[in-house]
Amino acid sequence: MYTSLADLLSEIKNSGKDWIKSQIKVSALTFLLVMIGLFIADAVCEKKYGSGFVPDALIPLIAIFIATVDAIPVLGVSITMLPWAALETIFAEPRTKGLAILLVFICVMVIKQISEPFIRGKTLGVSPLEEVAAAAAGWVAFSFLGALGSGLGVIVVPILYTVGKKVYISTHSQTYFTKQNERRAVDGRRSGAVDITDEVEDVTENE
Repeated sequence: MYTSLADLLSEIKNSGKDWIKSQIKVSALTFLLVMIGLFIADAVCEKKYGSGFVPDALIPLIAIFIATVDAIPVLGVSITMLPWAALETIFAEPRTKGLAILLVFICVMVIKQISEPFIRGKTLGVSPLEEVAAAAAGWVAFSFLGALGSGLGVIVVPILYTVGKKVYISTHSQTYFTKQNERRAVDGRRSGAVDITDEVEDVTENE
Protein backbone atom coordinates (compact mmCIF):
# COMPACT_ATOMS: atom_id res chain seq x y z
CA MET A 1 0.00 0.00 0.00
CA TYR A 2 1.27 3.47 -0.91
CA THR A 3 0.52 5.57 2.16
CA SER A 4 2.57 8.67 1.39
CA LEU A 5 4.07 10.75 -1.38
CA ALA A 6 7.49 9.46 -0.33
CA ASP A 7 6.39 5.88 -1.06
CA LEU A 8 5.15 6.92 -4.51
CA LEU A 9 8.37 8.80 -5.30
CA SER A 10 10.37 5.79 -4.14
CA GLU A 11 8.40 3.56 -6.52
CA ILE A 12 9.01 5.99 -9.39
CA LYS A 13 12.72 5.92 -8.54
CA ASN A 14 12.76 2.11 -8.51
CA SER A 15 10.90 1.92 -11.81
CA GLY A 16 13.39 4.40 -13.27
CA LYS A 17 16.21 2.11 -12.18
CA ASP A 18 14.39 -0.83 -13.78
CA TRP A 19 14.12 1.13 -17.03
CA ILE A 20 17.86 1.80 -16.96
CA LYS A 21 18.47 -1.92 -16.39
CA SER A 22 16.27 -2.70 -19.39
CA GLN A 23 18.22 -0.20 -21.49
CA ILE A 24 21.51 -1.85 -20.49
CA LYS A 25 20.10 -5.21 -21.59
CA VAL A 26 18.86 -3.76 -24.89
CA SER A 27 22.25 -2.09 -25.50
CA ALA A 28 24.04 -5.36 -24.75
CA LEU A 29 21.80 -7.14 -27.26
CA THR A 30 22.47 -4.44 -29.85
CA PHE A 31 26.21 -4.72 -29.27
CA LEU A 32 26.17 -8.50 -29.73
CA LEU A 33 23.97 -8.37 -32.83
CA VAL A 34 26.06 -5.68 -34.51
CA MET A 35 29.37 -7.33 -33.64
CA ILE A 36 28.31 -10.80 -34.81
CA GLY A 37 26.70 -9.39 -37.95
CA LEU A 38 29.78 -7.32 -38.87
CA PHE A 39 32.14 -10.23 -38.24
CA ILE A 40 30.08 -12.44 -40.56
CA ALA A 41 29.69 -9.76 -43.25
CA ASP A 42 33.37 -8.84 -43.04
CA ALA A 43 34.44 -12.49 -43.36
CA VAL A 44 32.16 -13.00 -46.37
CA CYS A 45 33.47 -9.85 -48.10
CA GLU A 46 37.06 -10.79 -47.33
CA LYS A 47 36.55 -14.25 -48.80
CA LYS A 48 34.71 -12.97 -51.86
CA TYR A 49 36.58 -9.73 -52.60
CA GLY A 50 39.90 -10.24 -50.80
CA SER A 51 39.28 -7.45 -48.28
CA GLY A 52 36.77 -6.64 -45.56
CA PHE A 53 35.43 -3.38 -44.16
CA VAL A 54 37.90 -2.75 -41.34
CA PRO A 55 40.49 -4.71 -39.34
CA ASP A 56 38.81 -7.38 -37.24
CA ALA A 57 40.18 -5.83 -34.03
CA LEU A 58 38.12 -2.68 -34.67
CA ILE A 59 34.77 -4.45 -35.08
CA PRO A 60 34.05 -4.77 -31.31
CA LEU A 61 34.88 -1.07 -30.87
CA ILE A 62 32.57 -0.14 -33.74
CA ALA A 63 29.82 -2.30 -32.20
CA ILE A 64 30.27 -0.57 -28.83
CA PHE A 65 30.03 2.84 -30.50
CA ILE A 66 26.86 1.89 -32.42
CA ALA A 67 25.23 0.41 -29.29
CA THR A 68 26.11 3.53 -27.28
CA VAL A 69 24.62 5.87 -29.88
CA ASP A 70 21.56 3.62 -30.11
CA ALA A 71 20.99 4.05 -26.34
CA ILE A 72 20.52 7.80 -26.83
CA PRO A 73 16.79 8.62 -27.28
CA VAL A 74 15.74 9.50 -30.83
CA LEU A 75 19.04 8.51 -32.50
CA GLY A 76 19.05 4.71 -32.85
CA VAL A 77 21.10 2.28 -34.94
CA SER A 78 20.06 3.87 -38.23
CA ILE A 79 21.93 7.12 -37.60
CA THR A 80 25.25 5.29 -37.62
CA MET A 81 24.81 2.26 -39.87
CA LEU A 82 22.85 3.81 -42.72
CA PRO A 83 25.42 6.58 -43.43
CA TRP A 84 28.19 3.98 -43.15
CA ALA A 85 26.44 1.75 -45.67
CA ALA A 86 25.91 4.75 -47.97
CA LEU A 87 29.59 5.77 -47.79
CA GLU A 88 30.72 2.20 -48.49
CA THR A 89 28.36 2.04 -51.47
CA ILE A 90 29.57 5.34 -52.91
CA PHE A 91 33.31 5.23 -52.25
CA ALA A 92 34.36 1.63 -51.51
CA GLU A 93 35.29 -0.96 -54.08
CA PRO A 94 33.39 -3.10 -54.73
CA ARG A 95 30.24 -1.17 -53.88
CA THR A 96 28.41 -4.29 -52.75
CA LYS A 97 30.22 -3.96 -49.42
CA GLY A 98 27.73 -1.23 -48.59
CA LEU A 99 24.89 -3.66 -49.25
CA ALA A 100 26.46 -6.09 -46.78
CA ILE A 101 26.41 -3.42 -44.06
CA LEU A 102 22.82 -2.57 -44.99
CA LEU A 103 21.87 -6.23 -44.62
CA VAL A 104 23.49 -6.32 -41.16
CA PHE A 105 21.51 -3.19 -40.24
CA ILE A 106 18.22 -4.75 -41.36
CA CYS A 107 18.85 -7.96 -39.42
CA VAL A 108 19.81 -6.02 -36.29
CA MET A 109 16.72 -3.82 -36.50
CA VAL A 110 14.31 -6.71 -37.04
CA ILE A 111 15.66 -8.77 -34.13
CA LYS A 112 15.95 -5.70 -31.89
CA GLN A 113 12.42 -4.45 -32.58
CA ILE A 114 10.97 -7.89 -31.79
CA SER A 115 13.08 -8.47 -28.68
CA GLU A 116 13.03 -5.00 -27.10
CA PRO A 117 9.38 -4.98 -25.86
CA PHE A 118 9.92 -8.38 -24.20
CA ILE A 119 13.16 -7.24 -22.53
CA ARG A 120 11.70 -3.95 -21.30
CA GLY A 121 8.36 -5.47 -20.32
CA LYS A 122 9.92 -8.25 -18.28
CA THR A 123 12.30 -5.85 -16.51
CA LEU A 124 9.57 -3.27 -15.79
CA GLY A 125 6.99 -5.87 -14.80
CA VAL A 126 4.48 -5.28 -17.60
CA SER A 127 3.54 -7.19 -20.73
CA PRO A 128 5.33 -6.50 -24.04
CA LEU A 129 2.09 -5.10 -25.49
CA GLU A 130 1.70 -2.72 -22.55
CA GLU A 131 5.29 -1.55 -22.95
CA VAL A 132 4.84 -0.88 -26.67
CA ALA A 133 1.55 0.95 -26.09
CA ALA A 134 3.03 3.09 -23.29
CA ALA A 135 6.10 3.96 -25.36
CA ALA A 136 3.93 4.90 -28.36
CA ALA A 137 1.68 7.03 -26.13
CA GLY A 138 4.75 8.77 -24.72
CA TRP A 139 6.10 9.45 -28.22
CA VAL A 140 2.80 11.08 -29.26
CA ALA A 141 2.15 12.91 -25.98
CA PHE A 142 5.57 14.60 -25.93
CA SER A 143 5.79 15.19 -29.68
CA PHE A 144 4.96 18.89 -29.23
CA LEU A 145 8.46 19.26 -27.74
CA GLY A 146 10.04 17.94 -30.92
CA ALA A 147 12.11 14.83 -31.53
CA LEU A 148 13.94 15.14 -28.20
CA GLY A 149 10.61 15.45 -26.39
CA SER A 150 9.24 12.35 -28.10
CA GLY A 151 12.37 10.46 -27.06
CA LEU A 152 11.82 11.63 -23.48
CA GLY A 153 8.20 10.49 -23.65
CA VAL A 154 9.30 6.99 -24.68
CA ILE A 155 11.17 6.82 -21.36
CA VAL A 156 8.86 8.72 -19.01
CA VAL A 157 5.44 7.33 -19.94
CA PRO A 158 6.37 3.61 -19.64
CA ILE A 159 7.88 4.36 -16.20
CA LEU A 160 4.73 6.22 -15.10
CA TYR A 161 2.54 3.47 -16.51
CA THR A 162 4.51 0.85 -14.59
CA VAL A 163 4.17 2.85 -11.37
CA GLY A 164 0.47 3.40 -12.01
CA LYS A 165 -0.09 -0.31 -12.55
CA LYS A 166 1.75 -1.18 -9.34
CA VAL A 167 -0.29 1.42 -7.41
CA TYR A 168 -3.52 0.02 -8.86
CA ILE A 169 -2.57 -3.54 -7.98
CA SER A 170 -1.60 -2.45 -4.47
CA THR A 171 -4.85 -0.56 -3.84
CA HIS A 172 -7.14 -3.03 -5.65
CA SER A 173 -5.27 -6.24 -4.99
CA GLN A 174 -8.34 -8.36 -4.28
CA THR A 175 -10.17 -7.27 -7.43
CA TYR A 176 -7.05 -7.51 -9.59
CA PHE A 177 -6.01 -10.99 -8.49
CA THR A 178 -9.59 -12.25 -8.65
CA LYS A 179 -9.75 -11.20 -12.29
CA GLN A 180 -6.36 -12.79 -12.94
CA ASN A 181 -7.49 -16.08 -11.39
CA GLU A 182 -10.71 -16.00 -13.41
CA ARG A 183 -8.73 -15.52 -16.63
CA ARG A 184 -6.40 -18.38 -15.73
CA ALA A 185 -9.40 -20.60 -14.98
CA VAL A 186 -10.99 -19.77 -18.33
CA ASP A 187 -7.71 -20.38 -20.17
CA GLY A 188 -7.27 -23.64 -18.28
CA ARG A 189 -10.73 -24.82 -19.26
CA ARG A 190 -10.06 -23.92 -22.87
CA SER A 191 -6.73 -25.70 -22.99
CA GLY A 192 -8.19 -28.71 -21.21
CA ALA A 193 -11.24 -28.97 -23.45
CA VAL A 194 -11.50 -32.25 -25.35
CA ASP A 195 -12.30 -32.28 -29.03
CA ILE A 196 -14.92 -35.07 -29.39
CA THR A 197 -15.41 -34.56 -33.12
CA ASP A 198 -13.26 -37.58 -34.01
CA GLU A 199 -15.06 -39.80 -31.48
CA VAL A 200 -18.48 -38.80 -32.89
CA GLU A 201 -17.26 -39.58 -36.40
CA ASP A 202 -15.98 -43.00 -35.27
CA VAL A 203 -19.32 -43.87 -33.67
CA THR A 204 -21.20 -42.77 -36.79
CA GLU A 205 -18.96 -44.93 -38.99
CA ASN A 206 -19.47 -48.00 -36.73
CA GLU A 207 -23.22 -47.60 -36.90
